[in-house]
Amino acid sequence: MSEERGGPDRRRLTVAQKLDHLLKMRAGPSENGKPSYKKLAAEIAAQSGETFSSVYLWQLHRGERTNPTLRHLRAMATYFDVPVSYFTEDEVARRMIDEEVLAGRELDQAMAEAGVSAVYLRGDLAALSPEGKRMAADMIRQLRELEQGTRRP
Repeated sequence: MSEERGGPDRRRLTVAQKLDHLLKMRAGPSENGKPSYKKLAAEIAAQSGETFSSVYLWQLHRGERTNPTLRHLRAMATYFDVPVSYFTEDEVARRMIDEEVLAGRELDQAMAEAGVSAVYLRGDLAALSPEGKRMAADMIRQLRELEQGTRRP
């Protein structure tokens, strides 16, 4: 029924897909390029006071556990700075994901226009929130305008 309401391209998002997006956008990989579930679980547990194992987090991310408890959803939402409804309501998640993608594109465009090619800088900026990405894009544009203004005779 939800596919009909949202159209054929609006299939339900799984907890695994939502968590995957957050891990890619906000957590950053470990040395081997994959998220450190042990580190993340410990950080989530420390911040929330909830018991949170690395195996459970891995199972959620892989889709092997599909029905997390509300207390675990709250703990993850707090850690990733998203509302709990990100995990429970697809439209909230889609809106936030779309906003993040658009902000990333805007930042990429501003950096390309300014000639920013430092890979390390792009990586650091990719971890910013959508608002942070927009502010960084604005700052890059303003710096470029200031420099162009000082170069004119």
